Amino acid sequence: MTNDGDGTVSVIDTATNKVTAMVNVGKWPYGVAVTPDGTKAYVVNSYSNTVSIIETCTNKVTATVNVGEYPIAFGQFIGSISVKPALPVANFSATPISGKASLTVIFTDKSTGTPTKWKWSFGDGTTSTTKNPKHKYSKSGTYTVSLKATNDAGSNTKTLKNYIKVTPTNTRPGIYSENE
Repeated sequence: MTNDGDGTVSVIDTATNKVTAMVNVGKWPYGVAVTPDGTKAYVVNSYSNTVSIIETCTNKVTATVNVGEYPIAFGQFIGSISVKPALPVANFSATPISGKASLTVIFTDKSTGTPTKWKWSFGDGTTSTTKNPKHKYSKSGTYTVSLKATNDAGSNTKTLKNYIKVTPTNTRPGIYSENE
């Protein structure tokens, strides 16, 4: 029960119909909703423009959320709320993207959707599962790089064709070694 005059919520034992605790919330508490499992209560504080979140096992406010002006009521919670993560969208950058062999490139994951796994293919037959790997290109060539980003919602792959350009290292001007 909300007590809008003193900014508290009364906790009532339904077996005895007695107040067992008073919880301080914001100004003019005006509505209460309880999660289906009974572990949290949400209290709308109309003049504070906030919602107080109360852990019902301790009767303590664990968070206060700023909301719009003068909120006044809550709807009913139906079932448990489960938020599925968004599908990741793979994206990345690298530096440098061109240079002479042996070129060391640092790859940076820029994926959205909070990936939890990464699979890089560097275009030279090697891979990595590190979030932000460093890779050395030993031979000259043009390399296509791809990143597969994965989370609980699924995976997404980004491929950049001919992204890394490695030129031979000259041993003498106009002459290349046999290994390049």
